[in-house]
Amino acid sequence: MLTYAERSSMPGLSRRCISFLAVLAALIMAAAISARAQTPTPVQPSLPSGPTAIESIVVTAEKRPGNIQKTPLALSTVSARALDLSFVTQVSGLNGLVPSLEITQASGFENLVSIRGVGSETPENALTTVPGVSEFIDGVYIANTVSLDQTLFDIDHIEVLRGPQGALYGQSSIGGAINILTKQPVLNQISGGADVSGGTYDLTRERGDINIPVGETIAVRAAIEKFDDEGFTRDSAIPNFRLDQTHDINGKIAILWKPADNFTATLTGQWYSARENGSAQKNILDPDPSPRVVDQDYPSLFALRTQLYHLNLQYDAPWFTIKSVSAYQGLNNTIQEDSSRLTFAILHAYDDVGAWDTKVANYNEDFEIQSLTGSVVDWTAGAFVLNQASQQFVAEFECAPSAYVERCSPPTASELTVQPTIESDPPGNLDYGNDEHVERRSYAGFAQATAHILPDLRATLGGRYNIDTYTQDSFSFSAFGDGTVRHAYTDHVPTGRFDLDWDVTADDMLYASVARGYKPGGVNGTYGQYIVPATFSPETNTAFELGSKNSLLDHALRLDLAAYYYFYRNMQYIETDPVPFDGGMANIPSIHAYGLEAEANYATMQQHLHINASLALENAAVIGTYRTIDSTLAHAIEGETTPPCAYGGGYNTACDALVVANAANIRGNAPPDMPKVSGSINASYIFDIPTGTLTPRAEYVYRGAEWARVFDVPNLDRVKAYGVVNLNLTYVPTGTRWTVSLTATNLFNVDGINSKYTDPYGTGQTSIQYIPPLQVIGSLGYRF
Repeated sequence: MLTYAERSSMPGLSRRCISFLAVLAALIMAAAISARAQTPTPVQPSLPSGPTAIESIVVTAEKRPGNIQKTPLALSTVSARALDLSFVTQVSGLNGLVPSLEITQASGFENLVSIRGVGSETPENALTTVPGVSEFIDGVYIANTVSLDQTLFDIDHIEVLRGPQGALYGQSSIGGAINILTKQPVLNQISGGADVSGGTYDLTRERGDINIPVGETIAVRAAIEKFDDEGFTRDSAIPNFRLDQTHDINGKIAILWKPADNFTATLTGQWYSARENGSAQKNILDPDPSPRVVDQDYPSLFALRTQLYHLNLQYDAPWFTIKSVSAYQGLNNTIQEDSSRLTFAILHAYDDVGAWDTKVANYNEDFEIQSLTGSVVDWTAGAFVLNQASQQFVAEFECAPSAYVERCSPPTASELTVQPTIESDPPGNLDYGNDEHVERRSYAGFAQATAHILPDLRATLGGRYNIDTYTQDSFSFSAFGDGTVRHAYTDHVPTGRFDLDWDVTADDMLYASVARGYKPGGVNGTYGQYIVPATFSPETNTAFELGSKNSLLDHALRLDLAAYYYFYRNMQYIETDPVPFDGGMANIPSIHAYGLEAEANYATMQQHLHINASLALENAAVIGTYRTIDSTLAHAIEGETTPPCAYGGGYNTACDALVVANAANIRGNAPPDMPKVSGSINASYIFDIPTGTLTPRAEYVYRGAEWARVFDVPNLDRVKAYGVVNLNLTYVPTGTRWTVSLTATNLFNVDGINSKYTDPYGTGQTSIQYIPPLQVIGSLGYRF
């Protein structure tokens, strides 16, 4: 069981942070005053002049370097500088910055990533399902979504591929893929830097990196980051306890060996550790109106340790290139949480997860052979292998008044403790205990070829054959009994892609594509459930897309557009069963989705003024009649004291039948996590002043209203729209290597709602997760 240290109960600025911010503000103000007092003259050529304002961006979305404007995919990039300007520290901070990307949370720590409404709605079954949007770090497939809780570290840039990536990326890419590219060692160069940040809520961040050459053929890059804040939310029921904390540390060492011009080997180790109080989720019944105060009597705690080791090899032969990425990932996550999100005194019931512990050991290999760039046919062929062993231990303690429990008493400390082993005599309030072990294997062969039919016309055809298999050993135990089941499952599914792209002019390209992606199905097993099926089917997504990529106004304006239509089949979701705790995975047969996306980058006034904008318009609906049980309605019916449910669901078939009879028809409903409108716009201007450059930047991010569940119940599922303003002011003194910046995120302290979560198990409460409040952060950095 985790322990927690008492934290300061008052948010805001510490004396250290006040002093730090005051010095930064004084430096920036002095620079501005100096600029007014003197005639502005360009003392340093900080930026190139001329009409060609926007630099070309090199991406690796097609598993080889290429110009983003010549890549026939809906593709966005976010640079490390852009992350710093908006002080984005986690993947969830990309919400609104990338069209159609949506990252929400379920039970306070489980990230749900979707692109264009396609992703994952099954976090509680993470061991037997896979994400719908894949994540890669330097070519390594990250196999567990808990890893998305890590802070972004030593980033070069991030690439977000929208739409199914059925050829080159595989099973978890039914909605798209997120490629995180970190900074790499450089030969024959000593370089590095450090920066320190301080801000509200006692935020501190210290980062440092160094690149050291060792002879002519070896270079070593080392980086470290420590990030802390004391949390945005106070728990009024537990003295000196705060939620939404960050207390973590990242470390990385990468060694590059290049003994010849045609061979490189990079060995990388990366480590992450976090130990903090959990994320805040506020029950919609909480009587305190403040979004930054919760009333919860069981402390939510979170600890995560990960390690990632990978070896990247590349050999350039005379006629082709060979690439290999071999990796090991380890993850250890321990959690406890107040699942009711409310005190016993208010709810007269409790639902406390004393343990939700996850361990993952993952090995994977990606091997590719590629043609040389510029061939008549550019081709890639390869194989992917994954071997994963996972374990998850869950112990959930509950008491809720019902037809067969007249009153509950608050639990004692001993009643909330169970060791992560098989219990022969579990506590009487242990409603659900499970020790689950899963062995997963994934194999795929893939190939893709692009034929240059004409100098300005290309056709791309790619395919992948996926074999996914797993075995599951699950031991369930509680005060009501125990049992062991063993399951096995295998999928054989082909996926692929075809597109045509045409250079209308040297600066304008049109493309049309059809692509198919999937993620595996699985086995629920037989636990005595009433309606939940023994197996669930694979998801598939067939996508039709039209797009254009344009460089206008003599390359001062970049404008990319995309339109898509999806035939999304067998969406996996958690289906409620009338038998308590016997819910499982099921499939919504058909969803159609469609949308428009736009991204624009504009630079003018000799590249001093930069404007960037994105917009996504989306819509989707369940097609055909489909009935499923709303867990909140099932709980209400089973709690009745009159027949046929006088003895609760799962104990008589008449009550179970009544629950089924009240299942909702979700025909026409919108799927979760898909706002109809979202986007962002930012503008910055570089002032050349006598003492350096001064760059103010303003940003507006909008996330439209969306639904949290497929039932579309207004008071439970409707997530309201919000918009936030972020500001940044950066000062770079002339002739120095220093950078000073001041950032304000969520300037007007908007109480925006990131997500709502209705727990399908336990007491079935609905809670709200708010976006971070106003934060003011100052940073001081030095590069050499």
